Amino acid sequence: MPMTGSGLGLDITLGSRPAYEPEALALFARMAAPPDARRKGLINTLIAGLKQAGVWSRLDAFYMLAAHTAQAARLNWVADAYNLTPVNGPAFEVDRGYTGNGFNAYLDTGFNPATAGGKFTLNDAHLGVWCLTNVAEDKNDIGNLNARIFARTAASAISGRMNDGIAPTILPAAATSVGHTIFARNSAVSYRIHKDGINQATPPNGSATVASSNFWVAGANGGNHCTKQIAASHFGSCLDGANVVQTTSALRSYLTSVGAP
Repeated sequence: MPMTGSGLGLDITLGSRPAYEPEALALFARMAAPPDARRKGLINTLIAGLKQAGVWSRLDAFYMLAAHTAQAARLNWVADAYNLTPVNGPAFEVDRGYTGNGFNAYLDTGFNPATAGGKFTLNDAHLGVWCLTNVAEDKNDIGNLNARIFARTAASAISGRMNDGIAPTILPAAATSVGHTIFARNSAVSYRIHKDGINQATPPNGSATVASSNFWVAGANGGNHCTKQIAASHFGSCLDGANVVQTTSALRSYLTSVGAP
């Protein structure tokens, strides 16, 4: 009998019927084309893992763009709010995600962190993105003017902002943009930059303001647009080091299972 927490994307079965997390059932109901049983198992395992790790309750939005359909890729897994709206034709690929064109294509989350009343706040916030392609470019991968991520700049560094008005005073090296980049702030005087679960730097950049504009994916509102392929993204209140490791592990398990590089 399949067991919960296996990490293999298997259905949890009670008798002859699979048992899913309530959040997974709500998500399946919002998908125009239902996922097959294997994918349901993968989704359920990911949600259960994030809940067990204490991450789910910290999220305003979680997007798995590496989905079976474009419509499913645009859904906010946390709630039926802040679903993604494609603008100027970002390209979708099954089980890989959406790709920007570098000049005007992006996905609008509809989430304005200054007015939404969400979990993302000035000194208690995180922003994360998982890229599948390696591109060194001075282009934003997610965010808005004062909270944004460059997974790999033209100078091969991680840069961006986290509720402040300048680039990090410490720019960790980035040999590739592929993988999971997270900015996390729980202090008025500094924030953390993580790559693939590892803390790369803690820039002493003080917080300034939460910009009043919607977060974008494959770009940053008030900035520019990337050419990378985005497999997943998320934001909410601050994730601690253990949360970051657990989120990265859960995402990697899902992406590996659907064949993403």
